[in-house]
Amino acid sequence: MVEGHEIRVRVNPFDTERANRVFRILEARVRERCSAAVTRSRENPHLVLNVEPGLAGEAFRIREEGRAMAIESGTPLGLLYGVGKFLRTSRFDGTLTASPWRGVSAPRGSLRGVYFATHFHNWYHVAPEEEITRYVEDMALWGVNAVKTAFPFINLRDWEDPETEHALAMTRKFARTAHDLGLQFAIGVNNTMFSGAPSHIRAVPLPDPTRRRGNSGYPVCPSNPEGREYLLANARRLFEELSGVGLDLLTFWPYDEGGCACDRCSPWGCNGFLNLSHAFTELAREYFPNIKTVLSTWMFDTPPEGEWEGLTKAMEGGNDWVDYILADAHEDFPRYPLDVGVPGNLPLVNFPEISMWGNWPWGGVGANPLPARFQRLWNQVKHVVSGGFPYSEGIYEDMNKTIIAQFYWTPERSARDTLKEYIAYEFGDGAIEETVALVDALEMAATRSYTKQPVDVGLVRTARELADNVHEKMPAWARTSWRWEILCLRAILDYERFAGEGLTAPEAERALERLMEIYHCEMETDDPYHHRVRPPLARAVSRRGNL
Repeated sequence: MVEGHEIRVRVNPFDTERANRVFRILEARVRERCSAAVTRSRENPHLVLNVEPGLAGEAFRIREEGRAMAIESGTPLGLLYGVGKFLRTSRFDGTLTASPWRGVSAPRGSLRGVYFATHFHNWYHVAPEEEITRYVEDMALWGVNAVKTAFPFINLRDWEDPETEHALAMTRKFARTAHDLGLQFAIGVNNTMFSGAPSHIRAVPLPDPTRRRGNSGYPVCPSNPEGREYLLANARRLFEELSGVGLDLLTFWPYDEGGCACDRCSPWGCNGFLNLSHAFTELAREYFPNIKTVLSTWMFDTPPEGEWEGLTKAMEGGNDWVDYILADAHEDFPRYPLDVGVPGNLPLVNFPEISMWGNWPWGGVGANPLPARFQRLWNQVKHVVSGGFPYSEGIYEDMNKTIIAQFYWTPERSARDTLKEYIAYEFGDGAIEETVALVDALEMAATRSYTKQPVDVGLVRTARELADNVHEKMPAWARTSWRWEILCLRAILDYERFAGEGLTAPEAERALERLMEIYHCEMETDDPYHHRVRPPLARAVSRRGNL
């Protein structure tokens, strides 16, 4: 039985770095939550971490082994998933009471990613390496098997920009962190690159009558021979820069940053975009022969241009360069792949928008849990998707990430069930239902605010009271965690902006200042996009304006 102040752990095999890494992660998480000492021991163990090649690679099993408990998988990564389940279903109340969970669990989704949007000097862009490493570990404990980042061309003028080497180092850091854990690493490329792209090769701006596609960044026309050469040369340079750390997945994105409306590129999604993505694939395979590709259809036919039908026809002519089709939208899932089918009969993955919906600036008033929203959207697609990449602008939507990760692992699992497991693990089990009620209140306030309906003043007062009550019932280790802070700060800021004196009130300003510290935001910045991810503190300065 695993319970008490000393937990002896045997690791099999004991001489592999990744298996030992799993032990260190387990030891660190237990040490943070209780006084139990987790030690390595080959004799009389309480807990056995066992990598058994005969087992499935990502599945795990938790069972009794004599008087000990065994967590087993075919790979160290699967073992890490098992340790995650063990930790989340154990209890920490001064000491460790081990998980009662037993059985075998295997993921249904093959691509269970998360997209860290590394730009705008957001948390992913600027956080210290030790915080990044810790966070990627936390995501892996929830079942993630792929990490995607964005090389921030949008923030850079060219390869000689003083910030370019930092951006490359940041991208390599994420790649190493992912690979050290056994995760896949992905980046994206499209026709938007440096801000210094010559004006004569720039793309024709897209018509965007629904204001859903966007025209961000500095897109280049790939039908212009000089523009195509510019795009491929920059992609080649990026692949060369990453060749030392490896690249497993390459994603292609049509809109927001990207697109061209010239006659030779239109309709973009099944013409210029498709041709350029195919060329990028051939180039990437020179450096990474086993690379897999994800072709995004985000915002296809918005407005209708025949992009879905055109892509289907193109895939009938050969699709051996595409491994996944990605689809999603700002709101409900696109109907075409649900009603007609996925072009090329390829695996379908989604792109949950977990960051922007319901709040501005993104994360600017703290945590934005939206379990009911994502349950509704998941119900539309859970029977057809093979995973996906939730879009993340920061750590403030941590709850949303874990809910999506568990959808990918077990499609039938409810958001509420995952939320309760999250709360018990991160905040203790002394006030689970009250914390769920707090999350529900915050989601309702965000929903009403985003849809321009009056926010119930009584609701935000209740949320504030719930936060205070839960805080008193939490163990000391949870009260000081950033996860609890951003949730508690959200309750404070909702109260001030909807029922109090506004965001310039002293308590609101203190809350915003603390969020800026947690996010590593810049009080004064030259990044014209930083305001999108910076809490709206009145005295914060953007020297180059806001885009």
